[in-house]
Amino acid sequence: MEVLRLLGRGGTGVVELVREDDGTLVARKRIPLHGTAGDIDRARARIRREAEILRRLEHPGIVRLLRADTVGDDLVLVMPYLPGGTLQERINSYGALPPRDVAHLGQHLAGALAAAHAAGVVHRDVKPANVLFDDAGRPALADFGVALSQDATLVLTRESAVVGTPGFVAPEVARGEAASPASDVFALGATLLYALTGLPPYGGGDPVLQIVRAARGEAPVLPPGLPDELAARLGRMLSPDPARRPAAARAFDGETPTVDDTLVVTDPPPARRRRRRAPLVAAIALALIAALAGAAAWWADRPATSSASGPGTTAGTATTTPGCTPLRYRPCGQPAAPFTDGERCVDDHADYDGNRPNGCEAAPDVVDGQPVVERVEANLVPAGDQDRYPLEVTDEFQLICGGRLEVVLTSPKGVAQRIEVLSGDRVLGVAASADGLPAAVELTEPSCGSDDSTTLTLRVSTVSGQSAEPYVLETSGSW
Repeated sequence: MEVLRLLGRGGTGVVELVREDDGTLVARKRIPLHGTAGDIDRARARIRREAEILRRLEHPGIVRLLRADTVGDDLVLVMPYLPGGTLQERINSYGALPPRDVAHLGQHLAGALAAAHAAGVVHRDVKPANVLFDDAGRPALADFGVALSQDATLVLTRESAVVGTPGFVAPEVARGEAASPASDVFALGATLLYALTGLPPYGGGDPVLQIVRAARGEAPVLPPGLPDELAARLGRMLSPDPARRPAAARAFDGETPTVDDTLVVTDPPPARRRRRRAPLVAAIALALIAALAGAAAWWADRPATSSASGPGTTAGTATTTPGCTPLRYRPCGQPAAPFTDGERCVDDHADYDGNRPNGCEAAPDVVDGQPVVERVEANLVPAGDQDRYPLEVTDEFQLICGGRLEVVLTSPKGVAQRIEVLSGDRVLGVAASADGLPAAVELTEPSCGSDDSTTLTLRVSTVSGQSAEPYVLETSGSW
């Protein structure tokens, strides 16, 4: 194995171009692990389990993980080498992409995220620098290294640190909440907005200010003159409310291009190469492109009319009911679907089956916030819901310091969910249950010489998928 050169350096580690013993070129990323010796040992075990999931991700829009290992206190990720550079490099060198290319790019990357989410993997750091191109110009989503840490956050990052890149992080993640598929969708929308404008959604400057703007839920501003369909898609993806964002599979209506229809972003001829234009010039160019495209679309789709009447002529006819605008859950001439206002779900209900005529069929539970006594059944409705329960823990007399508390989460079939045990804002333990398989957090008595009675908080959240079916939360033991 021979290290040829440095490909990049980021906040989580360095990426090197390496020639393997058989001559294959690969990209190797080294990420340092932090924590105690026990923390790092637990992280290694989790990494081995989760690397098996990432190795099984097969999608033309995903740069597959070849292998993951630990060397000393470093996590080492090995991936295929894609020589076409990153989306960020292309925007810096050639300027913003036209809306049509951005829409096509969105189809590819949304399909890649949907495949990852279906496997229970949350990327957590979607950004232009993690969109790579092969030698033919085909894009792929790379660097699932942060995703490896979704069950080992306290080991791979500083406690309470925000995981992600400030310019592209979702508002809820900026506020310290757990990353989810919805936060990946936001980051993808921010990445596509960057491709359109050459600017991150929260502006440039101090990363701390970008995090503050994100945490406040300041909605990114779309450039004027975008095609209506693309503007609507990006607006939904960039909603400050994760419950209003579409799933990755629906962000572009599931229209993931086939391998034979892959987007190829080619380099402009050398004479046309340019540095990134000033934001004002880029915005004017986008507006002109959109205006011309809109005029052409109007001319092509205008109603057929005729100035003559008689044999061989047909007058254009209207296809919509005058004065009616159909809504998502209220077709013209019909009442709003159940638990909707015609446009969106109400009363915390959710549309999990995608069947609009039956409205928002998923109903929220009524037990969130109640104390847990051995067992509770509840659901995570609407999307993005997090259930919190107080748990009273007593300190019973023991001759030896052997108190043990166990919290077990069993998710519904077809989804993955996370259980966190907290003392105040401090996370004591995390586990993830997927497809109905139970996952447990085990905690030992903090000390022997004092009263450790306390009230802990149990927090249940979604990792991937949606289901109105109940999860089961069980507790046993004490200090």
